[in-house]
Amino acid sequence: MRRVFFLLGKGGVGKTTSAASLALNLSRKGFSVFWASIDPAHNLWDVLGMEEEGGVKRVEGRLWAQEVDLEAYIRRFLGETTQRMKELYRHLQILNLEGMLDVLRYSPGMEESALLFALKEILEVHGDKDYLVIDTPPTGLTLKIFSLPFSILLWIDQLKKWRERILDRRAVVRSIKGEKALGEGVACEKGEDSIYRELERQEREAGVMAELLRDGDRVANILVMNQDRLSFMESQRIKVFLERMEIPIHLILLNKFGLVRGREGVEEGRVRETFSPVPVRVLPFVEGALGKEELLLLGRDWVEELV
Repeated sequence: MRRVFFLLGKGGVGKTTSAASLALNLSRKGFSVFWASIDPAHNLWDVLGMEEEGGVKRVEGRLWAQEVDLEAYIRRFLGETTQRMKELYRHLQILNLEGMLDVLRYSPGMEESALLFALKEILEVHGDKDYLVIDTPPTGLTLKIFSLPFSILLWIDQLKKWRERILDRRAVVRSIKGEKALGEGVACEKGEDSIYRELERQEREAGVMAELLRDGDRVANILVMNQDRLSFMESQRIKVFLERMEIPIHLILLNKFGLVRGREGVEEGRVRETFSPVPVRVLPFVEGALGKEELLLLGRDWVEELV
């Protein structure tokens, strides 16, 4: 895999159209491309003028596409999490893990966790492609997904410290009262403790995602915005958030340029000044549905820069 492209921005600014243009241009250059939409409100197939289908579908040549089924990933995420909990806490028969599923399904952060789970699978399964193009949800959900690996790392760091204290106290009890004081199978060392090993596993997974998001050679973030003030202001917030997370922006697409006029719009010069030194490319407003050839033309110049 050469690179992953994330299309970011406010809802309705044209992320999916830009993603289609990018994916088609890369494919026509002879690269293998996998284009995925992780936005729960999909319109990938609409942009291409194709019938909506589940799973992965070949669009043309070396281009494949998929709309991620969020509900399916939530079910799988919960299923795998429950199975691991059963294995870790098999000695606690009182836990009714199946009964917890209904509660967990609606817990805060479940959508973000499931979409991060989906994103990791996309990277693993389709990592043999030259390029991955990821069409993201609107700002709020996307930033939560991006911040999740870093939050997980902070939590696990503290959980590991607490687990180490528990293991140390077990070791003290065992040294005073003898080998059989804690019962059979109760670990006192980190390497023997299944819970500590699970924390390390989750730490590795989160670390891989956090490192990837910050790697400007493997990931390119493309921020799509319009001229209207709401889009401009939200794009500024995205920029500040990503800078705080040390995640770079590679390109600004000032899309639908000319649609907003007068005082309601933000001048091109102000956009360039605000987001400098990130390059800004201006895309004109085009009325009506775009066919594949129009989509190719829309991305011809700026896609060349990314390759």
